Amino acid sequence: MLNNRALMIAVTLGVLGSLMWGAHSSVSVFGLRTGLDSFDIAAARVVGAAFAVIPFLLVRGLSILPPVKQTLWLTLGAGVPFGLLNVAGLQFAPISHTGAISLGCVPLVTAFAANRLFGDRVSVSHLVALSILVLSLTVIWSTRPFEWIHVVGDVCFFGSACLWASYGLNLRRWQLSPVQGMTAITIGSMPYLLWYFLAREHTFFSQVDQGLLQVLYQGVVIGVLAVLIYGKVLEMIGPMMGTMFLAVSPFLIPFMALLILGQPIDTGDVTGLFLVVISMMIAFWKPFDRRKEVVDGNV
Repeated sequence: MLNNRALMIAVTLGVLGSLMWGAHSSVSVFGLRTGLDSFDIAAARVVGAAFAVIPFLLVRGLSILPPVKQTLWLTLGAGVPFGLLNVAGLQFAPISHTGAISLGCVPLVTAFAANRLFGDRVSVSHLVALSILVLSLTVIWSTRPFEWIHVVGDVCFFGSACLWASYGLNLRRWQLSPVQGMTAITIGSMPYLLWYFLAREHTFFSQVDQGLLQVLYQGVVIGVLAVLIYGKVLEMIGPMMGTMFLAVSPFLIPFMALLILGQPIDTGDVTGLFLVVISMMIAFWKPFDRRKEVVDGNV
């Protein structure tokens, strides 16, 4: 069980991770607008993460890495495949859709998968919170005119949501630390660089300033810090509650898009923000449950 201090630490880390992910889409779109594509941005993320992880492994040794099979599954969930799908979706659908689907659907996927895999109880409050979350995602999605090409991006976003949910669940399943998860997906993603630099005529190094920005943000901030924070929050309060913090990020996306891309804020996004805040409060305090429980890793 968590005491008040530990819960505050978990909440603080969750909010910090949400801020990082909230800017992720805008930074990615910024790169796409300068001529980069999803392959470039995925490679930049691996390079940046490798610069941070390899020195760490030289000091700690390779024994910290999970077995090969676990490393491959973790890489699938939060490594190159996740990054490719997430950024590819931004090439087909509006930036608001990534918040509604890629991030917002993770709590839904995690909650029901954890129920099947670990027997975690999905309480009435969880169901109410998730229902409100679905409504908020619908509001965000409906603020833009429908186009069939958006469906391609939405499928990419949902696929990345499923992959990210699997990463959190596998960390718990194999009882791995956030550091083990972060090092696993970095090392597991490095073979991608061999293909990238051999097969691509132009790389992200062709644009030095933009390439450096993507390496630092995608690699160090997202590939290392955000993944570590996410894993730590899951470790402290469990995947079902931990992933609720990702629901905050869709509402940060419009504000980050305004700051980074100069994109106006839509009132539908503000409405969605209000609904997600309500869903998180219900998930934490469980007002619809008769028996009040302290939040721990099993709820």
